[in-house]
Amino acid sequence: MIKKNNIKIPSNINSWWNFGSLISIYIFIQFIIGFFLSINYFILNLNNKFNNSLFIYLNLNFGWIIRIIHRNLTSLIFILLLIHLYRNIFFYSFINKIIWITGIIIIIIYIIISFLGYTLTWTQISYWGIIVITNFISIIPLFGKKIIFWIWGNFKINIILINRFFSLHFILPIFIFIFIFIHLNIIHNFKSNNPLGLNNKIDFLNLIPNLIFKDFLIIYIYIYIIINLIFLNPFYFYEYDNFNQINYFKTPNHIKPEWYFIFFYSILRSIENKFRGLILIIFSIFLFIIIPFIKKFKIQNFYFNYWLNFKLIFFIIILFFISLLGSKNIEFPYFLLNKIFIYLYFLFFI
Repeated sequence: MIKKNNIKIPSNINSWWNFGSLISIYIFIQFIIGFFLSINYFILNLNNKFNNSLFIYLNLNFGWIIRIIHRNLTSLIFILLLIHLYRNIFFYSFINKIIWITGIIIIIIYIIISFLGYTLTWTQISYWGIIVITNFISIIPLFGKKIIFWIWGNFKINIILINRFFSLHFILPIFIFIFIFIHLNIIHNFKSNNPLGLNNKIDFLNLIPNLIFKDFLIIYIYIYIIINLIFLNPFYFYEYDNFNQINYFKTPNHIKPEWYFIFFYSILRSIENKFRGLILIIFSIFLFIIIPFIKKFKIQNFYFNYWLNFKLIFFIIILFFISLLGSKNIEFPYFLLNKIFIYLYFLFFI
């Protein structure tokens, strides 16, 4: 009965296809760790909020390792998401529009959850991040500023907004699991793609134990990476301003968000107009959603087309330099190069 109902997979898929299940597992682990943090996360008053965030580090048994794992696992999951996204583009997996769109929705929700999470620590970067994001609402004519005050719950950022962000940070993962279930269910119904792009319904293997064994092997490798990161360099992904308590009267000399937000921050600061900057950020994500609708390729993947292969590698280089230049000061030549690479990013889709 098990063999009859076992999921079938192409025999030639490789380790690139294991990252999808790896993402699901680590998002679940992140959710469990976040639950233990939430039951020990308390808010007394806003003036003491920074010290409250340190309570888990200093006074809770093994609280320091829970916080470090939760913080670093966010960055490592983003790395897995980028690898998985690259694989889907390279091997033309976006041909199934529903699978592709649900996957992009998962990434968007995870970006929102990550932003909400790193605003709860009440540091210099988190505070100014809230200021930048919430002030986008001011572009709404007539009612923009009133809506901002309604979201803040006051005329400035305070304990009410932190409570709201904390609630959303805990609720939104439920929607991620819903979309992951939909994503995996569609994949198993339509069958997985393969490196050669062959539509061969004869040469299939059972998912269990063939691919499951490879999943566990990659999970162990990634756990080894996490353990080394936590105990040898736990603050590798941290910015120094994340260790400073919020100071209302001093703006950081150089606002640099988390590395997985630098791409959007780089686009935003390259445009002087706030409204156009927001439109470009939304459009940069929307372009990924419409990839299956832009053009129909005659080949099933980019592996055998060296020109498309080169273009895709060049696109990855563009993304890297946009993020790299976004972390630099707004001065010549970084500001000019940043605009050039942003133009190349949008021209790539055209």
